[in-house]
Amino acid sequence: MNVNEAAAEALRHAKADHAESYVIMSVTRSAYIDGSRISNIETKTDAGISVRVASGNRLGRACATLNDTSSAGRCAETAVKVSSFSPKNDGFKGYPMPSRPAVSVKDIFDKKIDNITDRELKDLLSAVIGACGCEIPRGILRLSSVRSAIANSNGLLAEHSGTMMYGHFTSMHRGRRNGEGTESLYGTSLSADPERIGGELERKAKESASAEPFAGKEVMTMVLPPCELGDMIISSVGSAVNGENIFYKRSPWTEKMNEKVASDILTIVDDPTVPGPLCSEFDDEGSPATKKVLVENGIFRRSIHDSFIGQSTGNGIRRDPTDAQNVYSAAVSVKPMNLIVSPGRYSLDDIVSQTDNGILVEKFAWPEADPLTGRFGLEVRCGHLIRNGRITETVNNALLMGNMFDALANIELIGRDAVNTGHATVPAMSFSGTELAGN
Repeated sequence: MNVNEAAAEALRHAKADHAESYVIMSVTRSAYIDGSRISNIETKTDAGISVRVASGNRLGRACATLNDTSSAGRCAETAVKVSSFSPKNDGFKGYPMPSRPAVSVKDIFDKKIDNITDRELKDLLSAVIGACGCEIPRGILRLSSVRSAIANSNGLLAEHSGTMMYGHFTSMHRGRRNGEGTESLYGTSLSADPERIGGELERKAKESASAEPFAGKEVMTMVLPPCELGDMIISSVGSAVNGENIFYKRSPWTEKMNEKVASDILTIVDDPTVPGPLCSEFDDEGSPATKKVLVENGIFRRSIHDSFIGQSTGNGIRRDPTDAQNVYSAAVSVKPMNLIVSPGRYSLDDIVSQTDNGILVEKFAWPEADPLTGRFGLEVRCGHLIRNGRITETVNNALLMGNMFDALANIELIGRDAVNTGHATVPAMSFSGTELAGN
């Protein structure tokens, strides 16, 4: 049974006013590093279905692993039973109607990923280990081929085929002080450069080992490379433009459509045509994906939403940029396909040289701002103090505090070299007005 047949079989058994079936099948090849040795290489296949139904404003949902031709039908019947016990939901506006693609999405299926062998995976990770001059305690490289179909009782049928790459590695330099480094990879093609990855892991671990505890308290410029900025942008801007948050008045930008919310130099788009792990011609509800300007020269122009609150913008997502397994069990949520900060004209070195007093954050404990308020207080595991355009020392054991929405209004410089971090593609950026406090 292929994805289309499974989706159609579920609809035949979904005796409801409205019904939707989402089927996804994936093959994932993963290679693991443990203590600078390749510990395991595995291949997993996964096939599952999620069925949603609505009858008399009562909603039901069920999901199941696809074991045989009857699994889809049983899942649909379960969803109908669930709906009979559910409370009424007046917010449901119906599932999407059939439509043609609004954009052409290219370069999201890589035959190298689809056909990679265990030997090739082992050679790639061996090259990472060989290029890193210190220990790699943990590492994973996960490559997935994904095929999915979404069908509903309106006659909609949309398909998607794509590949994903996800990698995460940690390094450890052992000496008078131990130091840790990390490196993450996201993409749709096998574009990993093992020499670069190993070199970055070694550099970050050694720099972390040289860090001294920061003392005192200072207001300074925060300089974030893409690896630390991506999650900060998603947790703040991604939440602010979420149409569900705006509908329920949880977003700080609820009453600010066409008003200034950020610096004049900031433009943010959601663009599925730039390859990223979630990019596709249709979202996971079958709504056509489109390129959307969310923030234009600091002005809030548009929100994103799924079909729950009306005409979808093509942002109902079930997939995850890190793992293609068990996607069918995930609920639809509002997410950007590829939130892109329009690049500036500066290299990271340029940003450092034009910063009088700041900190270049190499590693936060966890880079995330509060999605509703924008506030953050993040532990700096490794950061480089900048004085008069030069890095003077490396510090740790410090707390960097501020508000991401305020920071967006106080952008100093935007870098030119953007990196995909899963949900977002961002360059390095610098923001004034944050506070660094030590022990």
